[in-house]
Amino acid sequence: MRPSRLLTVARWTTLVGVLLALVVVGTMAATTLRPEPAAPSDSTAAPRLPAEVAPQRSPATRTTPDRPGRPVAVRLPSLGVRAPVVAVDLATDGTLVPPADPRLVGWWRGGARPGSSRGSAVLTGHTVHDGGGVFDDLADVEVGDTVEVMTDRRALEFTVRSVRDLGRADVAARAGRLFSPTGAPDLVLVTCTDWDGERYLGNTVVVARVR
Repeated sequence: MRPSRLLTVARWTTLVGVLLALVVVGTMAATTLRPEPAAPSDSTAAPRLPAEVAPQRSPATRTTPDRPGRPVAVRLPSLGVRAPVVAVDLATDGTLVPPADPRLVGWWRGGARPGSSRGSAVLTGHTVHDGGGVFDDLADVEVGDTVEVMTDRRALEFTVRSVRDLGRADVAARAGRLFSPTGAPDLVLVTCTDWDGERYLGNTVVVARVR
């Protein structure tokens, strides 16, 4: 099992070419993260998202053909995981804080909605060192596995296309594609990994595409 974490998302700006960085939040490093008081207190590592566009929600909802919806639950059958999903926002400092309850999954409402025709729908959750985190075993998902997302409009099935444990530099290099609000219509599940006893050094990133 791995300790809990927070996922940090940088504020989107209109500047192009801003360097991407991975912020490590831990007992040994000062950061700008503002963790929820009730959240597990273990150190975290989290990627910053690309600074290529201004903050925005996903494109306007269309009922045909994609019918995007607000996610309310997620199920990973291969892990035996089913969890409620709640919307989370960016804090004033650009931080995206997962739900304080480690059993819940957070959906970044500033990104795409599941079922949209473009843009990544980003889900994040805690992993808890001694068990009980919703994404404790996210790295055990395999390519071809199913991820089910229930929205307020319909149920969607996604097929896992990739599962990667990425270091900070790798997350930064891939961030523009992984977390794009206007790119491929992916479901992206993120949690932290590679605990060295003091802090997280990377992230587990699962990318899935709707069937």
